[in-house]
Amino acid sequence: MSMKPTWTKESPHRYAVEHSGRRVDLHYEEAGFQSGWAVYAGETLVRRCAELMQARGVAVALASGDA
Repeated sequence: MSMKPTWTKESPHRYAVEHSGRRVDLHYEEAGFQSGWAVYAGETLVRRCAELMQARGVAVALASGDA
């Protein structure tokens, strides 16, 4: 098992991070001026973020169990 989170790019608008058996997904959702990144743990929307780097931080924290 890796000590670091493992990122997977599924498409330009979909990413996933896995760590310690936990998976968190990032989806870019287009909604006009409200477009942004949605962070999902399973089927549950955890948070919406305007920027990819912000969404990545949230995803890593969730996958690592720090959130």
